[in-house]
Amino acid sequence: MLKIDRLRISLPPGYESRADRIARLVADELASLQLQGDAQFDRLTLPAIEVGRNASNREVAGRIASGMAAQLGGVKP
Repeated sequence: MLKIDRLRISLPPGYESRADRIARLVADELASLQLQGDAQFDRLTLPAIEVGRNASNREVAGRIASGMAAQLGGVKP
């Protein structure tokens, strides 16, 4: 089980109206992960994630969730 107390995503200018939807989609992506074992993180910090100018909210969320999953480790393939 993955529990996130707070999710803060910094997006570039122009994405303000998309932020809530992207955050929800990130949570959906993370909820679908099959995790192994237990771990606790106070914070995950990702490097900047580049997406195309016309990337959909789902594409942006998927890239963010993939970056987070890589740092979480223990994800079943």
